[in-house]
Amino acid sequence: MKRKILSRLVLCSLVAVSAYIFISHFFLIFLYLSPANPIKSAMNPYIHQYTQDLWAQNWSLFAPEPLHNNTGLLVKCKDEDADQESEWYNINVGMLNSLHNEPLGPFVRLSRMHLTAIRYYQGFSDPTSELYRQKICGTDPDNPVCKREDDSSKTTKEMGTKMLKRLGSVACTQLTRSNKIQDVKLRVLFAPVKPYSERMNQQWKPEIAGFETEWLKYEEVAPLPFKLASGGPAT
Repeated sequence: MKRKILSRLVLCSLVAVSAYIFISHFFLIFLYLSPANPIKSAMNPYIHQYTQDLWAQNWSLFAPEPLHNNTGLLVKCKDEDADQESEWYNINVGMLNSLHNEPLGPFVRLSRMHLTAIRYYQGFSDPTSELYRQKICGTDPDNPVCKREDDSSKTTKEMGTKMLKRLGSVACTQLTRSNKIQDVKLRVLFAPVKPYSERMNQQWKPEIAGFETEWLKYEEVAPLPFKLASGGPAT
């Protein structure tokens, strides 16, 4: 009789603990995905610790060595009166922070717009077209498509230049609080993710590559609904 009572107590305890874990998990996930609200703000440290530190999803969750780079977009502003150049500001940090704070809001798309602008600026609009270009270049390297001198690549790069210029313009307006901005310049940086084979190598460092645009004429653009830079100038 005592053994049956003890077994039932153990079973009830396991059910209670499981229910507590189950409810707590989905409650925290619900708050994480919910729009900004007082409860979420109060519990944000616990939510971040649970979703980002304990259950963070990264490349190692899906594949050992996927093709993936970290991309950074920096902007520099020039004032027309003083003709002075600002420091470089990393403006995609704010996009990603906004996405992490509100993953079901408009930031799902807004956080990727700099990647689209960078891809267009390089002359290709989508991965499928890029694979087609690479296939042609394998047999005909002198083809205008390979040199991105075809009409499609030129048009795509013009669109990318305009997108980067508008993004840089709204960033400079927000970062400098000046109404006399003349030009903007953008710098794109690519850094490979640490491969799985180097996971134990403490000396491994990514080889950073990238490019800069020329000075682009400032354009008045409607503000974006998030803070573009979370800290000071990028180093």
